[in-house]
Amino acid sequence: MIKPIFHILKVTITAMAVICVLSCDDNLKAIQKMQIASNEPIAEVKEMILKHTDSGTIKVKLMGETMLDFSNDIYPYTEFPDGIHVIVYEQKNDSLLETNITADYAIMYSESDLVDLIGNVTIVNHDGNTFNGKQLYWDQKAQWIFTDQPFQTHLKNATTTGKMLDANEDLEETIVRNNNDQFYRTPLKK
Repeated sequence: MIKPIFHILKVTITAMAVICVLSCDDNLKAIQKMQIASNEPIAEVKEMILKHTDSGTIKVKLMGETMLDFSNDIYPYTEFPDGIHVIVYEQKNDSLLETNITADYAIMYSESDLVDLIGNVTIVNHDGNTFNGKQLYWDQKAQWIFTDQPFQTHLKNATTTGKMLDANEDLEETIVRNNNDQFYRTPLKK
């Protein structure tokens, strides 16, 4: 009597193990489907306005028609497919100075702090210095901008066009390659 019960128990445990394996296999397929779905953003924001403050003082205002959050990606990023407008505020003496940055498209990579601005990239700082180009990369950690696409700058004391630019954020250290114009620049006074 006991032997048949153990046999039934053994068959039942074996069946449960097979069901578990099949169930795990189904879960694996579901997980694989979720990984395919990870190509989709985990969040979408329309008509976004983000304000960053420090000690009650506004530092940055970021606006975009559409923001897509891909922080679920292997290389997490945020995308602005319909363009971006950023205003960077700097307090100097009793004045609040603005730098405006616009582009038709932007992508920001979270882990590397690299920003890629594409299409009608325009930067106008508080002094009226401007940058216009097809594409511009901004390395936030190194505080450095660069491009290998045609661009034009209008600074207080110089105008230039070129195909390659490496510069610090303030355009105080600037290297222009394949430039089409004579480029002469004296350091800006602070």
